[in-house]
Amino acid sequence: MSGLRGSGSGSSGRLRLDLNESAYPPLPSVADALRRSISRANRYPDFLPDDTRAAIAGHLGLPPGQVTVGPGATGVALGVLHRAMRHAQSSGITSPTLVTPMPTFDGYPILANMVGMRVTPVRLADDGGVDLDRVRAAITSDTSVVIICSPHNPTGTVVEHDQLYRFVDELPSHIVTIVDQAYIEFAGTEPDLDRLIGHRNPVVVLRTFSKAYGLAALRIGYGLGRPDVVGELRNHEVPFAVSPAAIAAVPVGLAADVELAQRVRAMRAERDRLVGMLHAIGCATVQAHANFVFLPGPDGVALGQLLRVCGIDTKQCGDAGTRITVGDPAGTDRVMQALRLTSQTA
Repeated sequence: MSGLRGSGSGSSGRLRLDLNESAYPPLPSVADALRRSISRANRYPDFLPDDTRAAIAGHLGLPPGQVTVGPGATGVALGVLHRAMRHAQSSGITSPTLVTPMPTFDGYPILANMVGMRVTPVRLADDGGVDLDRVRAAITSDTSVVIICSPHNPTGTVVEHDQLYRFVDELPSHIVTIVDQAYIEFAGTEPDLDRLIGHRNPVVVLRTFSKAYGLAALRIGYGLGRPDVVGELRNHEVPFAVSPAAIAAVPVGLAADVELAQRVRAMRAERDRLVGMLHAIGCATVQAHANFVFLPGPDGVALGQLLRVCGIDTKQCGDAGTRITVGDPAGTDRVMQALRLTSQTA
């Protein structure tokens, strides 16, 4: 496939499989747009990302007023938390909390701390999935934000669509729900976007160009919601925050549907190959719907430690297990070679 030559090793020779980056460079058409954008590096980007917003909205069939853009989905999430804090304080909530299943994306506790919001962690189900009943049980009068990742980071599980709709239906109207869909391109299906963001309760869907599109270094993500919710979030859009490179890349990437679909299929196939090889040597995994594989429990933690000793960076998620980003075929082969060699010498 054109442009599908990957690389995951840094200058130290270590293999980076810990950050869920794409193993492959930007799509060929996007790479061309990025090269052309270099000549404009002496100029400021758009004051606010109106053209980028319009490109995303047009691709999704939404009005631009339902899209907010930021420096990665993380930047948009920070704006959501700021909005939630303002609403909580105006409602007399003195100690607003964020409820989310954990382990999860490391950035969420950091963002909560930045705005002065407490975090209430919720234990995952035994199969690594998000247990919505446990999330409901953790909600109190102080809860201002609930975050649901689907596919979940770090386990890769998905929340069944009808369960997600019912969950949002049952929440108090003052709670904003963040539905983190950073890995949605790798899932088999996705929830009805209009049904989610058009809900009477405030919902913000987060998406990113960092994963499937392979543009992690450009720091470009977006949020989707009702016009009234997004209108407030735009108050947190930082001027000049979206770089000229990102502005050049986004519309070209969105137009490259065929290229992106080919790449996602290749990455899914490599994920399935890694899972099959892990199972063949007796390693348990959680069913994956993202660009990574999760090895659960103490055995998963031990395997992750072993791989790091062998020069392969993985993400240890407390005592819950280890997350391994799916790399290119050479990366998968290196992982399996390390595991086989260590098992032979153990």
